[in-house]
Amino acid sequence: MRPLTRDTMTARQRIEATLRGDLPDRLPIFDLIQHIPLIEQVTGEKVTVHNGLDLLCRTIGQCLDITRGISAPAEERTYTTPDGFTYKQEWWTTWLVQRPFKDVPGLLEYIRRNIDEIYGRERGDMWSFAGKGNVWGVEAKSPREQFLELQEKVGENTVLFPFESPVGMDTAHIRAGLALFIYAYHDAPDLVSDWLEALNWAEIRRVHETADRELSPVALVYSDIADKNATFYSPAFLRKEFFPRLSKLVEAWHQHGIRVIFHSDGNLWQVLNDFRAAGVDGINPLEPLSGMYAGDVRAHYPDWILMGGVDASQLLPFAPADVVRATVRRTIEQAGAHGRLWLGSSTEIHPACKLENVLAMWDTILEHGYYDQPAGERR
Repeated sequence: MRPLTRDTMTARQRIEATLRGDLPDRLPIFDLIQHIPLIEQVTGEKVTVHNGLDLLCRTIGQCLDITRGISAPAEERTYTTPDGFTYKQEWWTTWLVQRPFKDVPGLLEYIRRNIDEIYGRERGDMWSFAGKGNVWGVEAKSPREQFLELQEKVGENTVLFPFESPVGMDTAHIRAGLALFIYAYHDAPDLVSDWLEALNWAEIRRVHETADRELSPVALVYSDIADKNATFYSPAFLRKEFFPRLSKLVEAWHQHGIRVIFHSDGNLWQVLNDFRAAGVDGINPLEPLSGMYAGDVRAHYPDWILMGGVDASQLLPFAPADVVRATVRRTIEQAGAHGRLWLGSSTEIHPACKLENVLAMWDTILEHGYYDQPAGERR
C-alpha cells in the first residue's frame, strides 16, 4: 500500500527522530484499523474470526508507521468476571454492560474492597475498565512475550505501543458509571480520592516493573475526561484529583527514557496548559468536531507531538474524497512543521469510514508529507 522508494528511514527511526525533535524523512502515519473492507483490500483475503488478527497485523504492517490497541475481530459474547462485572464483546470492542452494584452505598462498599485488592497486588498487575489483568488479557504469557508475538505478526516496519497506561480516573468512572462516581465523590470524597490514589499507585508500580525502551520509545497514558464541548469535571476538580496523579505517572515513564503521549477524546482546551505542566510530550486524538484542530493546538504548543487529527466522525465517513485530500493537506501545512505530527484519524478507522476516503488520506500524506530539509535536521 505505501511506496518505499522515497523513504530514507525505517518507521522506528522516523518515530525516534520526532521524539528527539529532529526532522524525519516524512510524516509518520498513525491509526487504529477496525475496518474489514480495508483489511480485505490490502491483504486480498476474506476476514474471519479465525484469521482476523493475522490479516489485521499484515494490514498494519503495510500501511502504518505507528499504531496502538491492536484489537482483532472476535465473535460476539457476553461474560461476567469473578468480581461481578458483565461485559459484552463484539467484533472490535468490549462494553461494560452491568455492574455488581446499583447505588452509591453499593459502589462505596465495592471501592473499599477494591482498594484492599489493589494494595495487595502482585508484580505486573494492572487495573483498567476491564478490571484486574494485563492489557492484552492473556494471563499465560507475559506482556513482553505477547508484545513480541504481535510485533512479529506486524513486521518491523511499524512501531507498536506496547505500553498503554491508565491514570486511574478513567478506570474509576467507567467501573463505577459516571453518574454514580460523581454521587459517590459527593458523599465520600476522601474514600473516592483514596481509590484514585490506589489505582494510580498501582499503575506507577507496574511502570517500574515493565517499562522497556527497547520495546518502544513511547507510551500512551490515557483517561477519557471530556466530551465534545468540555471536560466532564471542573478544572478545579481535575487539578485536585487528576493532574497531580498524571504528573507522577508521566514522571515514572520519563525515568525509563520513554516519552508520553496523552490520550483523551473530547474538548480539552480548558486544561491544555495543565497537561503541559504535567510533562506530557504530546496529545491524541485531536477531534476536530470537539474544537481540537491540529493547527490550533500546534500554534499554542509547538513542541508537542500531535497524534491523529483527521475527523473520523463526519469527514472520513461522509465527505467526498477530494475534501478529505484538501483537509489532510491543510492539516499538514498548519501542524506538520518540524516533524511533530503523526497524522491519522481522530479516533480509529471504524466500519463507517469510506474505504476510498481512508486511502485518500494515506495517499495524500505520502504525497505531501515528505520534508525538503535533510532528515535529522534539528529545529
